[in-house]
This record gives sequence, structure tokens and C-alpha cells, in this order.
Amino acid sequence: MKFKHGFLLGALTGTVYALLTAKKTGPQLQQEIAAYFEGLSDGVGQVRESVAQFSQSLTHLSDELNNTLKPAMKDITDRVETFEFETAPRVDAIQKHVENINDAVSNLDAMPTADQREPLPKH
Repeated sequence: MKFKHGFLLGALTGTVYALLTAKKTGPQLQQEIAAYFEGLSDGVGQVRESVAQFSQSLTHLSDELNNTLKPAMKDITDRVETFEFETAPRVDAIQKHVENINDAVSNLDAMPTADQREPLPKH
């Protein structure tokens, strides 16, 4: 609402200024004022039409999102949950193998190296 009031106040102020500073005859000035307001009216009409088209586009976009995005997201979520359920036993088995490998590596680290072993007796 503030924009509309400001727009009208600006148009009125511009008109008064033009009338006060004009160096033209009455009929010429009347024609120019009429043309100015006609152009202003056309501009306001175009803005209204653009706003209506924008509103329709937003409504269309909202409908498209509701009809395509929401079902797609539900389908993706369902598939991810199914994937996680089906792969859980495999992931657990892999985790156990990794733990076994880590234990084996730890046991290797605990074994003495060749430098730390006692030499074998010679016969």
C-alpha cells in the first residue's frame, strides 16, 4: 500500500511541477498532460498485468512442486531406507573383518622384530 501512495504522490508532484514551470500555451500543455497521464495509466496497467502473470506463475510453480517434488522425495526416502536395511548385514560383516584385520596388525606390532630376537645357538 505504501508504494501505491508514494507513486500517486510522486505523479501528482510531478504534474504540479510541470504546470508551474511550463512555457507552453494552454492547449499544448493540456495535450502533454493528457499524454503523460495516458502513458502513466498504460504503465500502471502493464505493472498490474505483470503482477497477475507473476502470481499465476507462482501458483503454477507451487502446484508443480506439490505434484512432482513431494512424491519424488518420498520415493527417494523410501529407497534409501530400503537400501540401508538391505545392506546393514553386509556393513556389519565388513566391520567385523576390519576389526579382525586391525587386531592382526596390532598383534604384528607386538611381535619382536628380527633385531630384538635372541640369536639361535650354533652347533
